[in-house]
Order: sequence, then structure tokens, then C-alpha cells
Amino acid sequence: MARRRQYHGELKCREVFDIKIRKNVFYPTVLMILAFSGCYLFNDELVSKASDWMNQAFNQTLGWFYLVVALFLVIVTALALFSKFGKSRIGGSEAKPMLSTWNWFAVVLCTTIAAGLIFWGACEPIYHLMEPPEFLGLKPGSHESAVFSMTTMFLHWTITPYAIYGIPALAFAFAVYNRRRAFSFSSCIVEAVPKAGGERPASIIDSLCVFSTVMGMIASLGQGILSIAGGITEITERQASKTTWILIGITIAVVFTVSACSGVLKGIKWISNINTVFLLGLLLFVFIAGPAAYIIQLSLESFGVYIDNFFTRSLMMGAGSGSGWSYFWTISTFANWMAWAPVTGMFLGKISYGHSVRSFIGINILASAAASGLWINIFGGTAISQQLHGVDLYGKMESAGMESAVYTMLENLPAGMVLVPVLVIVVLLSVVTAADSTTNVLGNLCCQGEEQEAGMIFVKVVWGVLLGAMSILMVCSKGIAGIKMISVIGGIPAVFLLLLSGISLLKNIMLVSAGNGQPVDAIDKKQDK
Repeated sequence: MARRRQYHGELKCREVFDIKIRKNVFYPTVLMILAFSGCYLFNDELVSKASDWMNQAFNQTLGWFYLVVALFLVIVTALALFSKFGKSRIGGSEAKPMLSTWNWFAVVLCTTIAAGLIFWGACEPIYHLMEPPEFLGLKPGSHESAVFSMTTMFLHWTITPYAIYGIPALAFAFAVYNRRRAFSFSSCIVEAVPKAGGERPASIIDSLCVFSTVMGMIASLGQGILSIAGGITEITERQASKTTWILIGITIAVVFTVSACSGVLKGIKWISNINTVFLLGLLLFVFIAGPAAYIIQLSLESFGVYIDNFFTRSLMMGAGSGSGWSYFWTISTFANWMAWAPVTGMFLGKISYGHSVRSFIGINILASAAASGLWINIFGGTAISQQLHGVDLYGKMESAGMESAVYTMLENLPAGMVLVPVLVIVVLLSVVTAADSTTNVLGNLCCQGEEQEAGMIFVKVVWGVLLGAMSILMVCSKGIAGIKMISVIGGIPAVFLLLLSGISLLKNIMLVSAGNGQPVDAIDKKQDK
């Protein structure tokens, strides 16, 4: 028996290191990240200038392209929802869901919000309130600026960004589970680029996906580090140091790496359920303790303006005004969403097996956007109300950093100090869930074979270490400016991949709606017990 246990232990160990790596995907992206890090450590000022130049050149030349692609994905969402394609079941007519509806929603919500919504939910509305774009002629701190602020939050955090996530996810799920293609992002753009299914094009496309997502993850982890540090500062009344940032970054990296190595559904499902309860509890408390009537009135008015001006706001550039507002806010925000979208979309597609297309859109886009909108209405509305009634959140952000806004807002509510540590926990869990799910898909992309779970442990650990180190490096050296720079870099290749995935899905919608290309029979999958 002892020898048998020893044999099985040796076999298990051998499986972990018997890794069939996709060399054309894993090594180039790792080397690019290491080269970027090395150059940054050697001469961060030169790298920052080069990155800024590249961002400005791309944004000024093709910044409009981000806005057009984002709007295109929203239109494709509507077509998928209301066409015959919406009745299709992912995996075929007999497919059974991997996750229950609640678990599915919890995982999707916690995977997609990461730290971004929590970080920006209170501070971004204040910036738009106090620094509206000059070309609109709005008075800072006015009611008109408050409405503009909330309509901007609707644009940046509801339907459009969730369409950015949802369409590549749906295209991927349909390609893998209904068209029986390989577990590769290239599979969901074959209709747009027929040669993308080849081995070499697939490796190039997946490498771009990995690179874009790593850049987006670094930005999100950086936001998480700053947000948690802001909470610790409020609790201890001591300004967070670089040592604090480093310790937080290491903690986050260790937790999400261990969770990712435990299995795609085990760790993520457990964390997501807990975090969703925390999120809903926080929302309810802030709504009750805050200016509920003002929140409702401002939200309804702003939502009406948002719907009425949806296309105008979606394509607003401020052309000829000389203002960089659209580049700094809308374009960089969409670029960050797009950087995450290919790999996050693959994860969302992976767990959508057994659900109809309409259910997919209902959970991944509509319900998630509604939950995000609820958060920005309550937290953003509360922050704006406090700013307009004597609580200088704007001044606090200028002196202590943007991460201080949400904690200062909570402190000015009845029993608000009790919520500060709760919010710190929520941020940690949100970052871990998003990083966990993304690291799982990075492992799938970098290894040969979707089911090689043991062999992927090595790859997941490598990405966990690199992501943790890079996020700490960017936060300690450049703060928010570095985070925005990294996210925009990641969005450059991603925007083209998302356009192709949208075109491919559009072709599938037309084929299925015309009665051709019907979904194939279900592929066997384990159900969620």
C-alpha cells in the first residue's frame, strides 16, 4: 500500500510537470512582458515617453475606431437577442447547463467588475461633476454637470462595456460548443477570416489575446492594490507606503494563483457567491443610509438623457475643440474593457454551455449591466450628493488620491466606518475572482488541450508571478497614470480582434436566422452539482 501511494504521488507530480506548452503562444508573450519590465526597470522615463507617444499617436489617429467598434458590438447584441439566433442553445438542443442560474450570474458579475467599478464608482462621477469637458460649456458643480456625470457613467459601465465582453464570449461559445472548433480565440473569427483556423494564424491570434489580457489584468490589479491601500489608510489613519502596496500585491497574486490552480469552478464559484452577497449588502446599506430620494431622481433623469442621446454620446469626440477629454476618459475606458475582453470572453463562453443565446445575453449583458448600473446609481449618486452638500470629495481625491473617494464617502454615512473593512474585503474578492478566471483561460490558451488541468498549473503559476510583479511595478512607479497607459496598450490589438469576432457572430446570426448552419448536437459536459 505504501509503495502504491508512493507510485501515485510520483505519477501526480509527473503529471503536473508533463506540460505540453504551445510554444508559439506562451514563450513570445512571456518574453514580451519580461522585456517590457526589464526596459521599465532600466529606464522607466524613456519607456513611459515611448508608451505615451504610441498611445497619443494611435488615439489621435484611430481613437474613433474604439468608439465605432464598441457601438457595433452593441448593435450585434440587439440582433442576436431579437433574431431567430436567440433561440439557439449553446452546445445544442440537448445540452445541460454547467452552472445553475444563480451561480452563473454570480461568477459573471464578479468576474467582470473586478476592482474597476468599485474603484471608479465614486471617484469618476466626482471628476465629471467638477471637471466636465470644456467644449460642452457646463458649469462645474452644477445640476447639468451632475446629470452629465451620471450619463457618462452609464456609457462607461453598463450596456456598451458588457457588449464588449459579451459578443466575443458568445462568438467563442458558439464556435467551440456548436461548431466544434478548437479552444482558441481564432475559432470565433473564422467566419470573418477563414484562414484564422490554421495552426500558425491561431498561435498569432492567441498570442495577441494573451498580451492584451495581461496588460488589462495588470491595470485592474493595480486598481485593486490602490483601492485596498486606500481602505487600509482610512482604517489605520496612516498613509499607505510602497511597502504596503507591495504586500497587498503579493497577497492578491498568491490568493488568485492558488484559487486558479484549484480548478475553474471550485474556487471561482465559492468566492463569487460570497462576494455577490457582500456587494448586494453594501448596495442596500448605502441606499438606505444615503440620500435615497436624490439617488432615484438623479438616476432616472440621467438614464433618460442617456437613452435619448445614446448614439451621440457613444461617438462623442469633441472634434476641433482641442480637448483631450474623450481620449482620457471614454476611449481609455473602452480600451481597458477591450484589453480584457478576448480572454475574459473565452471564460464567459466556456461556462455558458447549456444555456440559450437569449439567456446568455440576459445574464452576461443585460443583468450584469443592470447590476453595474445599480452600483453607479447608488454610489455615484451618493458621492455627487455629498460633494454638492459640503463634503469635499474632490479635494480629498486631489490630496490623497482617487482611491480615497469611496472610503471618504462611506465615512460620511451613518455607521459608515463599519463598511470600510467590508469594502476592502469586497475589492479583494472581486480582484481575485477576475484574475482567477482569466488565469484559467490563459492556462488553456498556453497549453495544448483544454482538459490538461494538471499540466496547466505550471503555466498558471508563471502568469500569477508575472502579473503580480508587473502590477506592483506599475503602481509603485506611475500610479494611476501607469495603469491607464498599460490598459490602452492592451486595447490596441484587442479592438481589431473584437471587430472580427463581432463580424463572425453577425454571419452566424444571418446563417441561423435564414435556416442554415443550425447548431450541432450537444457535446457532453459535466453539470454543476
